[in-house]
Amino acid sequence: MISILKKRKLRKQLKEYLHMARHARHMREDIADPSDLAALIEAEAAVKQIRDTGEGDVETAVAALELASDRVYPNKLRTGIRENVEVLIVAIGAAMAIRAFFFQPFKIPTGSMQPTLNGIRIEEQAGGNITDKQPIKFVKWLITGTSYKEFRAKTSGQLEEGLFGRDKDVLVIGGVKHKIPEYMREYISDYFYRDQMGVIHPRPNIYFKKGDVIASANVIAGDHILVNKMKYNFMAPERGDISVFDTRNITHPGVRKDTFYIKRMVGLPGEKIQIQNRRLVADGQIISDPPMFETIATDPKYSGGHATTAGSRLDSEDKFIQLGADEYLMMGDNTRPGMSLDGRYFGGVPRKDFQGPAIFVYWPFREHWGIVK
Repeated sequence: MISILKKRKLRKQLKEYLHMARHARHMREDIADPSDLAALIEAEAAVKQIRDTGEGDVETAVAALELASDRVYPNKLRTGIRENVEVLIVAIGAAMAIRAFFFQPFKIPTGSMQPTLNGIRIEEQAGGNITDKQPIKFVKWLITGTSYKEFRAKTSGQLEEGLFGRDKDVLVIGGVKHKIPEYMREYISDYFYRDQMGVIHPRPNIYFKKGDVIASANVIAGDHILVNKMKYNFMAPERGDISVFDTRNITHPGVRKDTFYIKRMVGLPGEKIQIQNRRLVADGQIISDPPMFETIATDPKYSGGHATTAGSRLDSEDKFIQLGADEYLMMGDNTRPGMSLDGRYFGGVPRKDFQGPAIFVYWPFREHWGIVK
């Protein structure tokens, strides 16, 4: 018989050998020879018996375990880059499974849900300061999502043309194209004017020297959220949910087919939706539950509540949208004209196109961090 201390030490050593054997079996059991797997399981059982009883030929049992492990998962495969790559592949697979079936991250690009959720925002700033120098700049961005951006002229010359797109604008200066993100548009708008026909032209005599700042600002990242992809598999969507949906079945010239929108669910299947006196009305009844709908209708910071908007299907109080048996109406919280291209313009969204409700803002660490309400 061995002493208690020696037995404890032996158990610890044998535990490490058994861990090695289990790892080898788990990594290769789908492709290893069945006889080699059987030998490994038998060797594990022998070592477990010695671990539990403290009796037996330890050296022989451990040697047999190492040999069986090496047959199943050769040592040359267990070391170095290959093993790290295998672990990485498993980790990536697990992450993709979580994203596909449970929780998926999305980011808010626009201001259609403000002030409930923020898209990309900008704050005017003439030039960088000490917090905009590395490494402080990176730490500032990591915590607050704020980063100073500036765009400079690549060449000297006159502003010749402006091309305004969905995601970026292009300024032609001295024959050279300068790409400016769409979110900086308000900082270049003073360079242009509209004629009586609504055509945009560059103002005359605007000249840049090479290196001149065209536009600069603090750019604040939009809220990054997690979406619960499981909920709508077991529960019907509810009025008031802030949900992400696919745009593939939406027919509207302003909506791309290859993207996702996030809006608040305001209308349920089969309902007749109207906007009257800034309130949302479903089948003739004013919707005040959840209370957020009354807040949107009355709080000035929501930019007009559920307003009727020129060009939408609800541009007057007598207009309505009739939802189908499997359709939901989605609207942004910021219904100020031009701020939310939503169900008022493109109608209902089929249930099959919903990814799920937003549940958590995980970055940046600002006013909206935490549970989505």
